[in-house]
Amino acid sequence: MPEQYELVYGFVHCRGRTIYHAGYADSEEEARKWVRNHREGLSPVMKIPREDPIRYCKAAWCPFKKQKPWFDMVVNRIDQGAVRDDVAVKNL
Repeated sequence: MPEQYELVYGFVHCRGRTIYHAGYADSEEEARKWVRNHREGLSPVMKIPREDPIRYCKAAWCPFKKQKPWFDMVVNRIDQGAVRDDVAVKNL
């Protein structure tokens, strides 16, 4: 069964965890490389989206405001040309 590798990142906040879509990789190897390069700081810094709580949180001394994003990949199993609802997050 073919698989699609979604590249994701996000932040952990006092209000919860955010997750953002960064694109798709053609192979598991390419997805793993993207995750590794971002985790190790070898890739360009991801811009914080305008809708992220870090932009509008009113907590003045919140330690979450100085954090780095997390990076991961989501494996979507493709069934007859459509992405199924069940997805597995691969932790690298």
